[in-house]
Amino acid sequence: MSISVHQRPGVYSSYDASAVVSGRGSGRMVGLVGLNPQVPAGTVQVITSYDKAVAAFGSGASSLVPVALIIGLARGVNHVLTEGMISDTMLNAASNMVTGMSGPMFVICLLLIFFVLGFVVPSSSGLAVLSMPIFAPLADTVGIPRWIIVAAYQFGQYAMLYIAPTGLVMATLQMLDMKMSHWFKFVWPMMVFTLVFGAILLSVCSVVFAV
Repeated sequence: MSISVHQRPGVYSSYDASAVVSGRGSGRMVGLVGLNPQVPAGTVQVITSYDKAVAAFGSGASSLVPVALIIGLARGVNHVLTEGMISDTMLNAASNMVTGMSGPMFVICLLLIFFVLGFVVPSSSGLAVLSMPIFAPLADTVGIPRWIIVAAYQFGQYAMLYIAPTGLVMATLQMLDMKMSHWFKFVWPMMVFTLVFGAILLSVCSVVFAV
Protein backbone atom coordinates (compact mmCIF):
# COMPACT_ATOMS: atom_id res chain seq x y z
CA MET A 1 0.00 0.00 0.00
CA SER A 2 1.48 3.35 -1.04
CA ILE A 3 1.12 6.02 1.67
CA SER A 4 1.93 9.71 1.20
CA VAL A 5 3.22 11.26 4.42
CA HIS A 6 3.47 14.99 5.14
CA GLN A 7 7.01 15.62 6.41
CA ARG A 8 7.02 19.43 6.30
CA PRO A 9 5.01 22.02 4.37
CA GLY A 10 5.31 21.47 0.64
CA VAL A 11 7.32 18.20 0.91
CA TYR A 12 5.74 14.74 0.65
CA SER A 13 7.18 11.22 0.51
CA SER A 14 5.67 7.98 -0.73
CA TYR A 15 6.37 4.56 0.85
CA ASP A 16 5.53 1.38 -1.06
CA ALA A 17 4.65 -0.59 2.08
CA SER A 18 2.26 -0.49 4.97
CA ALA A 19 4.08 2.27 6.87
CA VAL A 20 3.75 4.51 9.89
CA VAL A 21 5.99 7.54 10.16
CA SER A 22 6.60 9.58 13.29
CA GLY A 23 9.19 12.05 14.56
CA ARG A 24 11.01 14.92 12.88
CA GLY A 25 14.41 15.53 11.35
CA SER A 26 17.01 12.87 12.13
CA GLY A 27 14.68 11.30 14.70
CA ARG A 28 12.13 10.22 12.15
CA MET A 29 11.05 6.55 12.52
CA VAL A 30 9.52 4.42 9.77
CA GLY A 31 7.64 1.24 10.64
CA LEU A 32 7.26 -1.34 7.88
CA VAL A 33 5.07 -4.43 7.89
CA GLY A 34 6.21 -7.50 5.94
CA LEU A 35 6.05 -11.30 5.86
CA ASN A 36 8.79 -13.59 7.19
CA PRO A 37 8.51 -17.26 6.12
CA GLN A 38 11.30 -18.27 8.50
CA VAL A 39 9.27 -17.95 11.74
CA PRO A 40 6.16 -19.78 12.99
CA ALA A 41 2.73 -18.52 11.93
CA GLY A 42 1.37 -15.71 14.06
CA THR A 43 4.80 -14.64 15.32
CA VAL A 44 5.51 -10.91 15.41
CA GLN A 45 9.18 -10.12 14.85
CA VAL A 46 10.36 -6.67 15.91
CA ILE A 47 13.43 -5.22 14.20
CA THR A 48 14.85 -2.16 15.90
CA SER A 49 18.00 -1.46 13.89
CA TYR A 50 19.31 -1.38 10.36
CA ASP A 51 21.77 -4.22 11.06
CA LYS A 52 18.98 -6.47 12.30
CA ALA A 53 16.90 -5.64 9.24
CA VAL A 54 19.77 -6.58 6.92
CA ALA A 55 20.36 -9.82 8.86
CA ALA A 56 16.66 -10.74 8.72
CA PHE A 57 16.53 -10.03 4.98
CA GLY A 58 19.65 -12.12 4.39
CA SER A 59 18.24 -15.00 6.41
CA GLY A 60 15.05 -15.03 4.36
CA ALA A 61 16.82 -14.61 1.02
CA SER A 62 19.29 -17.43 1.78
CA SER A 63 16.59 -20.02 1.08
CA LEU A 64 16.41 -18.77 -2.53
CA VAL A 65 20.15 -19.14 -3.22
CA PRO A 66 20.16 -22.91 -4.03
CA VAL A 67 17.25 -22.51 -6.44
CA ALA A 68 18.91 -19.52 -8.13
CA LEU A 69 22.17 -21.46 -8.52
CA ILE A 70 20.39 -24.47 -10.05
CA ILE A 71 18.47 -22.28 -12.49
CA GLY A 72 21.67 -20.41 -13.42
CA LEU A 73 23.59 -23.65 -13.96
CA ALA A 74 20.76 -25.12 -16.02
CA ARG A 75 20.63 -21.94 -18.09
CA GLY A 76 24.39 -22.17 -18.66
CA VAL A 77 24.12 -25.78 -19.80
CA ASN A 78 21.24 -24.83 -22.08
CA HIS A 79 23.33 -22.00 -23.56
CA VAL A 80 26.20 -24.40 -24.31
CA LEU A 81 23.80 -26.89 -25.92
CA THR A 82 22.24 -24.17 -28.06
CA GLU A 83 25.38 -22.32 -29.16
CA GLY A 84 27.22 -25.58 -29.82
CA MET A 85 24.27 -26.85 -31.86
CA ILE A 86 24.20 -29.89 -29.60
CA SER A 87 20.51 -29.42 -28.85
CA ASP A 88 19.80 -29.29 -32.61
CA THR A 89 21.57 -32.63 -33.07
CA MET A 90 19.68 -34.16 -30.15
CA LEU A 91 16.39 -32.74 -31.43
CA ASN A 92 16.98 -34.12 -34.92
CA ALA A 93 17.79 -37.58 -33.57
CA ALA A 94 14.77 -37.52 -31.27
CA SER A 95 12.50 -36.34 -34.09
CA ASN A 96 13.59 -39.29 -36.24
CA MET A 97 12.81 -41.64 -33.33
CA VAL A 98 9.29 -40.36 -32.68
CA THR A 99 8.25 -39.90 -36.32
CA GLY A 100 5.14 -41.98 -36.85
CA MET A 101 4.63 -42.61 -33.14
CA SER A 102 1.08 -42.21 -31.85
CA GLY A 103 0.28 -39.35 -29.51
CA PRO A 104 -0.72 -41.50 -26.49
CA MET A 105 2.41 -43.66 -26.75
CA PHE A 106 4.60 -40.58 -27.05
CA VAL A 107 3.19 -38.78 -24.01
CA ILE A 108 3.36 -41.93 -21.86
CA CYS A 109 7.03 -42.43 -22.80
CA LEU A 110 7.67 -38.75 -22.12
CA LEU A 111 5.92 -39.03 -18.76
CA LEU A 112 8.30 -41.84 -17.74
CA ILE A 113 11.31 -39.89 -19.02
CA PHE A 114 10.38 -36.90 -16.90
CA PHE A 115 9.83 -39.25 -13.96
CA VAL A 116 13.43 -40.50 -14.26
CA LEU A 117 14.85 -37.03 -14.91
CA GLY A 118 13.14 -35.81 -11.75
CA PHE A 119 15.56 -38.00 -9.79
CA VAL A 120 18.61 -36.55 -11.54
CA VAL A 121 17.42 -32.91 -11.49
CA PRO A 122 15.13 -32.44 -8.48
CA SER A 123 14.65 -28.73 -9.16
CA SER A 124 11.45 -28.21 -11.15
CA SER A 125 12.73 -24.92 -12.57
CA GLY A 126 16.11 -26.38 -13.49
CA LEU A 127 14.56 -29.40 -15.20
CA ALA A 128 12.19 -27.17 -17.16
CA VAL A 129 15.06 -25.01 -18.41
CA LEU A 130 17.06 -28.08 -19.45
CA SER A 131 14.36 -30.23 -21.01
CA MET A 132 11.73 -27.99 -22.57
CA PRO A 133 13.88 -26.60 -25.42
CA ILE A 134 14.38 -30.20 -26.60
CA PHE A 135 11.11 -31.94 -25.77
CA ALA A 136 8.61 -29.19 -26.59
CA PRO A 137 9.40 -29.08 -30.35
CA LEU A 138 8.83 -32.86 -30.51
CA ALA A 139 5.13 -32.17 -29.98
CA ASP A 140 5.05 -30.63 -33.47
CA THR A 141 6.56 -33.82 -34.92
CA VAL A 142 3.99 -36.07 -33.25
CA GLY A 143 1.12 -33.66 -33.93
CA ILE A 144 -0.01 -32.69 -30.44
CA PRO A 145 -0.13 -29.29 -28.71
CA ARG A 146 2.96 -28.26 -26.79
CA TRP A 147 1.04 -27.71 -23.57
CA ILE A 148 0.63 -31.50 -23.33
CA ILE A 149 4.42 -31.75 -23.03
CA VAL A 150 4.28 -29.32 -20.13
CA ALA A 151 1.54 -31.38 -18.50
CA ALA A 152 3.61 -34.57 -18.91
CA TYR A 153 6.52 -32.79 -17.29
CA GLN A 154 4.33 -31.78 -14.35
CA PHE A 155 2.97 -35.27 -13.73
CA GLY A 156 6.28 -37.08 -14.22
CA GLN A 157 8.57 -34.78 -12.30
CA TYR A 158 6.26 -34.24 -9.36
CA ALA A 159 5.56 -37.97 -9.05
CA MET A 160 9.29 -38.49 -8.51
CA LEU A 161 9.46 -35.67 -5.94
CA TYR A 162 7.48 -37.88 -3.54
CA ILE A 163 10.54 -40.12 -3.06
CA ALA A 164 13.53 -38.40 -4.69
CA PRO A 165 16.39 -38.40 -2.14
CA THR A 166 18.11 -35.67 -4.17
CA GLY A 167 15.37 -33.21 -3.21
CA LEU A 168 14.03 -32.13 0.16
CA VAL A 169 12.67 -35.55 1.13
CA MET A 170 15.75 -36.75 3.04
CA ALA A 171 16.18 -33.48 4.92
CA THR A 172 12.50 -33.42 5.87
CA LEU A 173 12.53 -37.05 7.03
CA GLN A 174 15.61 -36.32 9.11
CA MET A 175 13.82 -33.43 10.80
CA LEU A 176 10.80 -35.65 11.51
CA ASP A 177 12.94 -38.61 12.63
CA MET A 178 11.22 -40.87 10.09
CA LYS A 179 12.80 -43.71 8.12
CA MET A 180 12.77 -43.61 4.33
CA SER A 181 11.23 -47.10 4.24
CA HIS A 182 8.27 -45.96 6.34
CA TRP A 183 7.76 -42.90 4.15
CA PHE A 184 7.93 -45.00 0.98
CA LYS A 185 5.25 -47.42 2.25
CA PHE A 186 3.02 -44.44 2.92
CA VAL A 187 3.62 -42.48 -0.26
CA TRP A 188 4.01 -45.07 -3.04
CA PRO A 189 0.23 -45.38 -3.68
CA MET A 190 0.03 -41.63 -4.30
CA MET A 191 3.05 -41.79 -6.59
CA VAL A 192 1.54 -44.64 -8.63
CA PHE A 193 -1.82 -42.87 -8.76
CA THR A 194 -0.15 -39.69 -10.04
CA LEU A 195 1.58 -41.62 -12.83
CA VAL A 196 -1.46 -43.70 -13.83
CA PHE A 197 -3.90 -40.79 -13.67
CA GLY A 198 -1.44 -38.60 -15.57
CA ALA A 199 -0.93 -41.24 -18.27
CA ILE A 200 -4.69 -41.66 -18.79
CA LEU A 201 -5.38 -37.92 -18.83
CA LEU A 202 -2.48 -37.16 -21.18
CA SER A 203 -3.46 -39.97 -23.54
CA VAL A 204 -7.02 -38.65 -23.77
CA CYS A 205 -5.79 -35.09 -24.33
CA SER A 206 -3.34 -36.21 -27.04
CA VAL A 207 -6.26 -37.80 -28.94
CA VAL A 208 -8.85 -35.09 -28.38
CA PHE A 209 -6.52 -32.15 -29.05
CA ALA A 210 -4.43 -33.75 -31.81
CA VAL A 211 -3.29 -31.20 -34.38
